[in-house]
Amino acid sequence: MEKIFIVFLLFLSILNSCNEVVNLNPEDEKKISQKSEQEVRDFIANQYNFFSVGSIDVAKKTFAKDAIIIGTDESEFLVGWDKIKTSLTGQIEVIENPKFVTKDLKIVMSDNSDMASYSQILNFSYRTPTTESSSGVKYEINDIRNSGVIKKIDGNWKIVQIHWSIGVKGQVIEYEFQK
Repeated sequence: MEKIFIVFLLFLSILNSCNEVVNLNPEDEKKISQKSEQEVRDFIANQYNFFSVGSIDVAKKTFAKDAIIIGTDESEFLVGWDKIKTSLTGQIEVIENPKFVTKDLKIVMSDNSDMASYSQILNFSYRTPTTESSSGVKYEINDIRNSGVIKKIDGNWKIVQIHWSIGVKGQVIEYEFQK
């Protein structure tokens, strides 16, 4: 019985030594948080590069497999990469020379710095392809409200939810709104 007790104590000591808690000092935590926030800023700034390079493969690396897109068109409520891929493939075919100009970026980081939400205002311009019957048309959409959630998955930031909207003139629901 004594041998079993000694073996049990030895097992507990080994198990306890494997449960070491690492506490970072506040300065190290701040550095990690700042690094993560810069990664998030860089990802957000480059999240639409797949339009510029015209690549659905780059888009696939940008979105989580279960991502959600809520767009400005009535039909643009897409869940999952298969549906998103179909939409983006069509968009990539008709968007040339895209330009995104953003402002008012706001970021909220999760406590463990592996997820972030953001909002920004962006202006988006592009041309349609030149064909035999058309020289292409330039489009510009300003003051798009863009928000999203990104998450670090397997070491890479991915869009898990993104929303674009364009405000309507006036109020949809009448109420007192004090500016």
